[in-house]
Amino acid sequence: MKEKAKRRYIQLAMAPLVPLVIVGGYFSALFGYIAIAMLLFMLTLSLFRGRFYCGWFCAMGAFHERWLSRLSRKRDIPALFKQEWFRWLVFALMMGLLFSRLLLSGGDPEKVGAVFVMMWTIATSLAVGIGLIWKPRSWCSFCPMASFQALLSPRTYRLQVTTGCKGCGICQQVCPIGTFPGSCRDAGFIRSVACMRCGNCVENCPAQALFFQGQAREEVRRGREIELPASCGR
Repeated sequence: MKEKAKRRYIQLAMAPLVPLVIVGGYFSALFGYIAIAMLLFMLTLSLFRGRFYCGWFCAMGAFHERWLSRLSRKRDIPALFKQEWFRWLVFALMMGLLFSRLLLSGGDPEKVGAVFVMMWTIATSLAVGIGLIWKPRSWCSFCPMASFQALLSPRTYRLQVTTGCKGCGICQQVCPIGTFPGSCRDAGFIRSVACMRCGNCVENCPAQALFFQGQAREEVRRGREIELPASCGR
């Protein structure tokens, strides 16, 4: 599988943050502020690139993709994990837990940090358990932060599917969360919540029928002709 080299390097650098926060948080709750800093970075980046953070900078995603993948059985992600009601149920439960614990912290800096260490520990434990059975990044199919990014920026930097798509399925094979862009050829784009903007599908598409919103002009300058379906403008 082809992928952008710099993405691999970024993920290898980010992955150690997961054990650092969890193990370090056992000794000092202030390690939770690493999670807070990453959260703020994620929210800012999502305004310009949608779920780009998930595909490139997420420490948990990088941990699962680079380390957990060595132990995973890599079964197909269950359809349940991609259901809207399930995604928002998990979102409500996790956010309810987060905000209730923050309220109980009373604003104490150390207790606030401890809350985020706890949330990272819970999310990582669930993600590892799921990722050992199914694809390593199965958790990312319904991750609360992924859902929030899609809600915050639903039309930003979306993956576009041109009429040149042959529906070969290679894109689905290389997608960390098993999204199949070819199934959305008629719509002309992939919903924000279903795409991490990792770019694996774009790199591996034999028909060169995929690109991210806003890249068309750059590709034309390079001499690559892109045929856009009318729906891409919606």
